[in-house]
Amino acid sequence: MLIHEAFDKTLRRYGISAKDLSRLANVSAAHISQFRNGKGGAVSHTTLEDIISRMDELAPGSKSCFYLLLAGKSVEEADIDTFVQSMDDVQLGSLLTAIARRVSPQTSQLNANGFRSTEQIAV
Repeated sequence: MLIHEAFDKTLRRYGISAKDLSRLANVSAAHISQFRNGKGGAVSHTTLEDIISRMDELAPGSKSCFYLLLAGKSVEEADIDTFVQSMDDVQLGSLLTAIARRVSPQTSQLNANGFRSTEQIAV
């Protein structure tokens, strides 16, 4: 996959607008749009790194997605361990919370002691 295709696919997957990304990365929205569509001039290595980092600030996980696509892997086919290892502590915490809610919707109703707020601890 070409670099601009991986970039475009990542932006679409995470719902990132060129306008929001340009504001955060201090690059014009037109420049991002041109790069996204494979038109216009080249983007320097340092500018691209900054854009990708800012993209991940807007949508955590998008940086990993971009690099996986660039390496020719789809996010769906990627090795889960590689994906998890690429996450920082905040992203990993969010993932674990999302998994807990998906596996057991009742988990989100538990308090810090593991009891539903209406249950009492017998003493």
